[in-house]
Amino acid sequence: MLGAYAVRSRLHVLTWLSALTIAVGIGCAASDANLELRPDAFETATSMNTEEVRADPVSYLRAVTERCRALEQYTLLFTRHERRGFFKMMHGPEHIRCWFRREPFSIRMKWQDTHLKYNESVYVAGEYNDQVRFVTRWWNPPLRPPPGVNRVSLSTPVFWGESQRPLTDFGLERLMERTLAATDRAGAEAEVRYEALVRLRNEGPPVHFIRIEVPTKQSRTPVQELYIDADTNLPAGTVLRRASGDVNAAYFYEDLDTNVTLTDNDFLLPAEREERASES
Repeated sequence: MLGAYAVRSRLHVLTWLSALTIAVGIGCAASDANLELRPDAFETATSMNTEEVRADPVSYLRAVTERCRALEQYTLLFTRHERRGFFKMMHGPEHIRCWFRREPFSIRMKWQDTHLKYNESVYVAGEYNDQVRFVTRWWNPPLRPPPGVNRVSLSTPVFWGESQRPLTDFGLERLMERTLAATDRAGAEAEVRYEALVRLRNEGPPVHFIRIEVPTKQSRTPVQELYIDADTNLPAGTVLRRASGDVNAAYFYEDLDTNVTLTDNDFLLPAEREERASES
């Protein structure tokens, strides 16, 4: 009986702790069969730099990375699919409106999917003991009920399998840096190949489809399908595949606006904004 009690107690603790993990939100589980992540070839489109990209895709990726590093702030709509959790199930799609500021490093995310528990999350480097703040749509003890502000460390969501990466890994620049790090690490064993000019969605902009393969011994996702907007030369999305071909994660970026002026007020949760307004 003592053993059974210990097991029940441990499960209770795990349940309680996992409720604290917001990653950057929980998505709906989905099977690979339901993920339409392979774009169709967009044969009628042309791009001024298609042949240049085809001739030297690695140099192009480095140029794209530099363009990302030059962005000081932007907003976009982020769509996320991730394999995560104890059973490594695919979660998503999650549709998230995002605000990004480089200095001080700041991220705000607002989930557009109203069926999800989490509503908004914010991180500003150095504030609130470097913690992520978030609010939920409904109460799930021990989380604070809406509009209460909850706080967790950056590593908590990753530790509990609610997100593959910490919130500080979000952004166009980080995507490109991870991509180049993988190819540089593989060296001559990396294969970077231009595939085609494609569309990711109906009437969407043409994007360069670049396929990257590295040795399986160096990565759990040896195949990456990378999509770069042919007009802006900024990332439009990526799909990361395991050696089996199954999707491990997929991230897409649309409605990118780099002509924004973001202030500290943009990186407050609604309850925090109301509190500051009442104090002034």
